[in-house]
Amino acid sequence: MIRSYKDSDYDQIRKLYQCTEWYGGVFDEARDGRERLKKVVEADPEAIVVYEENGKLRATISTIEDGRVAMPYRFVVAPGDAEIAKSLYEKASDTLSSRGHTQILVYSATNSLELDSRYISLGMNRGGDHACFWADI
Repeated sequence: MIRSYKDSDYDQIRKLYQCTEWYGGVFDEARDGRERLKKVVEADPEAIVVYEENGKLRATISTIEDGRVAMPYRFVVAPGDAEIAKSLYEKASDTLSSRGHTQILVYSATNSLELDSRYISLGMNRGGDHACFWADI
């Protein structure tokens, strides 16, 4: 079942973000701390959705949308869960489309055949290689 994230999901979503056996390993306290996620969903309850099965979170996707940019973010799904990935991607795409966006953008790890395959199978086009830079402020 796909549903909106709630604060009581925090421990499970943190584990998904930290999972390094499959595409996860993306947890960052500055962006993914409990209070930060709570503020995100208070402002936009559709910004973080999860896939839950038998009370356990199996996957998640967030969206970043500011009127100009529309991106799925923290798209954490186990390899082999293509149907779950598709369902979450469609949910995020529908949400962003309903807000007037006609295109979405995903940043992905470079040189990841698994992620390239995921996004291509979802009907996305591959762009060039890009790096993400960050700084503490």
